[in-house]
Order: sequence, then C-alpha cells, then structure tokens
Amino acid sequence: MDLLLWTLTVPLLTAGVGGLGGPRAVKELTMVGGLALTFGLCLAVAGQFLAGSTPATFDDALRVDGLSALVLVLCGFVGLLSGCYGVGYLRRNERRGLVTPRQRREFYGLIPAYVFAMLFVAMSNNLGVLWIAVELTTLASVFLITFHNRDTSLEAAWKFLMLGSLGLAFALLGTVLLFAAGQGALEEGMSALNWTRLVEVAPGMHPFTLRLGVVFALIGYGTKAGLAPMHTWKPDAYREAPSPAVVLMAVGMLNGAMYCILRIHLVSTAALGPDFSAGLLLTLGLLSVLVAVPFILIQWNLKRLLAYSSIEHVGIMAVGVGLGVEAGVFGALLHMTYHSLAKPVALFSAGTLAQLHSSSDFGEIGGGTLGRAPVSSALLVLSAVIITGSPPFGLFFSEMIILRAGFAGTHAIATSVFLAALVALFCGIAFQIGRVVAGPPPAPGTKAPDPERFDIALATASVAAVLAVVSAFYLPGPLVALIRAATAVVWGRP
Repeated sequence: MDLLLWTLTVPLLTAGVGGLGGPRAVKELTMVGGLALTFGLCLAVAGQFLAGSTPATFDDALRVDGLSALVLVLCGFVGLLSGCYGVGYLRRNERRGLVTPRQRREFYGLIPAYVFAMLFVAMSNNLGVLWIAVELTTLASVFLITFHNRDTSLEAAWKFLMLGSLGLAFALLGTVLLFAAGQGALEEGMSALNWTRLVEVAPGMHPFTLRLGVVFALIGYGTKAGLAPMHTWKPDAYREAPSPAVVLMAVGMLNGAMYCILRIHLVSTAALGPDFSAGLLLTLGLLSVLVAVPFILIQWNLKRLLAYSSIEHVGIMAVGVGLGVEAGVFGALLHMTYHSLAKPVALFSAGTLAQLHSSSDFGEIGGGTLGRAPVSSALLVLSAVIITGSPPFGLFFSEMIILRAGFAGTHAIATSVFLAALVALFCGIAFQIGRVVAGPPPAPGTKAPDPERFDIALATASVAAVLAVVSAFYLPGPLVALIRAATAVVWGRP
C-alpha cells in the first residue's frame, strides 16, 4: 500500500479499535502506539519529499509538497502528544468517577479520528477533497466538545457547529466559484479542482468570479482558523472540550485551516497578483490580534484565555503572509512551527490545573497555585513566557522576522499597530498568569483541589516543555528544510 495511504489508515484503524469495548490498558496502548506509528509515517512521508520525490496518489488528489509535509509533521507530532496526555487525563477523571464506559470508548475513538482528519487535510491537493477533510474535523470537534455532557458543553458545541457549518458553506461556495472562474481552461473531472491545476490555469481565470471565490473561501476557512471576526466559537469550545482535544483544535485545526488559506492564496496570487489576497490576510490578521487584546485583559477563565492567545497567533501568521514579502511568509511558517511546539505545554498545564480544581474559572482556581500544584504551575509560567514571544524562545524570533519584514516594506503603519498590540498582549497574559500562580489564595469555603501527582499527563507536558525550550536553540536540519520548502511553495517558487 502507498505510504500516504498507510499514514491515513493507521489512525483510522486506531480509532476503530478505540471505539470498541475492551480493557482500558489495551485501549491506552493501542492509541499511543497507533499515534506513535502515525507520527513515524508522517516523518517518513516528509523524508520522501526531502529526498527529492513528490508523494502522491489517487490521481494527485492526495499529494505532498513542502507545505503539505510541514503541516503533516506538525499535526502528527501534536497528535502523538495529545494521545499521551489523554491517557493521563482520562485516568484522572476515572479516579473521580467522571467517566462512563461509553465515554471511554468515545474518547479513544475520537482522538485518533481527529488526527486522521488533520492529516487528511494536510495531504489534500484537490479543493473538493480538502473541503470534505475539513468537514471531518468539524464533526470530530463537535463530539469532543460535548464529551463532558454539561449544559454549557452542549451550548458550546451548538455554537461551534453553527459557525463552523456557516464557514464551511462559505468555503464550499468559494470552491464552486473558483471552479467557475476557470471554465474554459479546466478539463472535466475531479482533477480540475486540484490546486496544482488551478495554479497552472490561473492567469486565464475570470477575474471578478475569482475574486468572489477567494473572498468566500478565505472567510470560510478563516472561520475554522479562528480569524476575527469569525473567532467567537473558540473561547467556549476551548473551555468545554477535554484538554487533549483542545490541543488538537488549537494546533491541528489551526494549522490545517491555515493550510487551506495558503492554498487559496496561491491560486489568487497566480491569477491576480499578490496584493488582493495578501491585503485580505493582512486585514484579518491585524484585526485578530487587536480583538484578542481587550478580551485577554478582562478574561475570567484560564482555558478561554488560551483561546484568545490562539486567535492572536493565527492573526500573527496571517499578518506575516499578508505583508506580501518572502521574509514575512518564512516568519509566518516559522511561527506556525514554534506555536505547534509551545501551545501544547500551555494547554496541558492549564488542563491539569483545571482538573485539579474541577474548574478553569479564575474564581474557582484562585491564586497561589505554585504552592498547591508546583509542576503544573511552573509549566504554565514557562509556557506563558514562550507564547508571549519573549526572548530567547522561538516565537520571539519568528515575530521579529515578521516585524522586520513589515517595517522594511510598505506597511510601516500597520506593523506599528501590530507591534503595539503584541506588547499589550504580553502584558495581559503576564498579568493573568501571574494572578493564577502567585495571586491571593482562594476564598474561604472554596472546595480544596485534588493533590497534584506526577503521572503520564504531567510527564507528557514536561517532555513537551523540554522540546519547546530546546527548539529555541536548535531546530533539526530536516525541519528547517521543510520550513524553507513550505516558504518556497507559498511564495510560488518551484
């Protein structure tokens, strides 16, 4: 069987086994082993690409180039981390009697299924297949958001489903318009929707129809990425979903949605020049960063705080691409890589504190967690330092590359506003994390938290933290090569 098909088949089989009955230990080993094998296959596919071949199958409907390979590796990595952390997460809830056998089957089935959907997105060369793959991530997300069966979970899932479906409807309309814009130049059949084919015929596309298609597609996939003003599903979904699932949404779904946006940007650039879609991305990215500022400053919930941090970071990536210079694209893809390494640490540590205190609300957690849960609190502080772009960590360098590209180009005013927003966001996150870790203790009468235990969940968070720190000083050569190859794809170089 083709290597690409194996990369999709393994997480799908893992999901099928996880959804069946059986001993807990078997389910745990199956999920972790299956996701570890999946990550190994992602690395093998990327290695094939770096060796000079272009993995493809199904008449190029599935195809891996530099951009695909980078997103594939990042999604496979975060899928493995999420699976390992999920084992400890579920064990904690089982000790507290919060997990039924049906929920256990759902969890061990849905996490690998979500990973399958993420990888399917990253491999999709056909815009129709891409839309279907994104729809699969939506379905998996809805079931994971309702996992805890609370009223607030159902409300968050309904909100996500409505906004996500609206976004997908816009994306579908955009895909249809892109196809319509190429009539006369595109042949019949599914291969006409291959983005490689669309890029080839782009100069002959109908400009007005193409512009409409690009706008609708960017809004649609921007909803999945969480770009403002289509971001409002994120805070509620992050608050209600299990923390392992939140990591998949915060990194896997975000990277996959950005992959879709970049593919649309490529077609637009080939047909209309760089200014049209780049201008839209710069506007949406800057708006996302600005929208995150007030909500982070007044935030009352730890997981919602990290949702607005994700809105900030997807905005930063969009700004990098929207600057319309190659250095900005490189900075955006480097930022995607470092964000994929850093955000799991923040969400794992926040998820542990929320489990120990039976809530992620600041009022329930209180302050002074450093004394009650020292490992989780230390990891939360470290992750806050990293995700705010503080030196010497990786996100600082990616943000500096984007800022330098902005000030050196024609967007000095927009870049100045962008810089001011980054400073405000740094101050807001530092204040909010500080009040959790070192603020006044909870009010008298507040339920005492569970004791912190160094289990597989905390061990996974600690390993993720080590990788995030090491990455600031050393990125493996093949990973750097993938980032450069992805930059070449987005910039339109062979």
